[in-house]
Amino acid sequence: MQKDKSETVIRSLAFSFGLLLLGLIGLDASAEEFYTTTTGQSVTSLTVFQDCEVCPEMVVLPLGAFEMGSTVEEANAARLRYFISRNVDTTAYEEQLRQSFLRLGIDPALPEEGLRQYYASDNITREDDPQYSVNPALHEVPPHTVSIDIPIAMGRHEVTREEWAACVDDGGCEKGQSDLPRSAYSSCKEASDCIPNPDTRVRFRLPNGPHATHPRSPMTGVTYYEMNDYTSWLNSRVGADVYRVPTEAEWEYAARSGTTTRFAQGDTLSLEQANFMVSWAEIVDGEYVWDYDLGSAQELLPVDDLDAANAWGLRHMSGNASEFTSTCGEGPHRALATSSQYLAADTERPDCARSVKGGMYSGNVELARPARRVAISSDHWSPTIGFRVVRDMAPAQKSGR
Repeated sequence: MQKDKSETVIRSLAFSFGLLLLGLIGLDASAEEFYTTTTGQSVTSLTVFQDCEVCPEMVVLPLGAFEMGSTVEEANAARLRYFISRNVDTTAYEEQLRQSFLRLGIDPALPEEGLRQYYASDNITREDDPQYSVNPALHEVPPHTVSIDIPIAMGRHEVTREEWAACVDDGGCEKGQSDLPRSAYSSCKEASDCIPNPDTRVRFRLPNGPHATHPRSPMTGVTYYEMNDYTSWLNSRVGADVYRVPTEAEWEYAARSGTTTRFAQGDTLSLEQANFMVSWAEIVDGEYVWDYDLGSAQELLPVDDLDAANAWGLRHMSGNASEFTSTCGEGPHRALATSSQYLAADTERPDCARSVKGGMYSGNVELARPARRVAISSDHWSPTIGFRVVRDMAPAQKSGR
């Protein structure tokens, strides 16, 4: 894979040089760009603000560009680390990956360009696609540069239970839904006029816990459609159509926060920095026995816990709750060039499987990499999946002299 490694180094150097140029000629200008909130507050890059008392805290992001996704080499390394961390032999996996490339006519030693051509063709089948048959991390390719051309502010943390409760109290969320005892969940689920609320769903899925009920814990157990109910309610509160669920490009840009390492915190991530699961397998009497690091929380934590902020002050972008994005996530990356293109791409696809990012408290650290993406149906809910919001920002009007 020598050629692929050389290409990766060249791409990394070129991208780093591009970021340097942006810092010299672009980001300095954008750092001076001011925006006005609905309360009349003037804000600029990395300012934290709230549009209303019950609105989420938002962080204004600098405009810029970043490298989205992973190379084949990085995706393969992530899978190997996953197996090795769990004390699982990688020989079978490596041979399966090699054979999957050969079946597609791809040189296993130089897979990068071969996979690019395969994914660009119209001859893709799920059975032959190595991202489904061998390595789900290949879902992250190809790497591509994305320019953030829509000014935005990102939620400082995942939407919390108390923030969701404000929407419920105001009639904007959980309309017509019922809180039920666990014994009544199944019959309600089958009835057309009865939709269990998120807490009922979570209690049914996790009858013996853990079920986070702290007001500052992330709100989970909601579908993508219900997340849109929340952003619609926020828009009604501020009187402007500015809040929405972020695109995958916006989310990953925010999570990376100007870095190019595996995680925003560097090439490693600790349990003091993120809420994820550390587990491994040992063979005892011929059988796998699982053990866990006692430092793993094994449940959702309040958003203020841990040293979980990245360089831009965004918390728990890695670990804690996985987060829905608005981008349809089936197949590899579409390699679009701008954030506005990503926003426009899926406006006519309300029912797709959307890209979920960030890992989770019950997941391996490899799921917490900003590049990692998993496609999940828009009507799916889970005790481990939440969301954060993004806000479109309009430049402040410059007063005349």
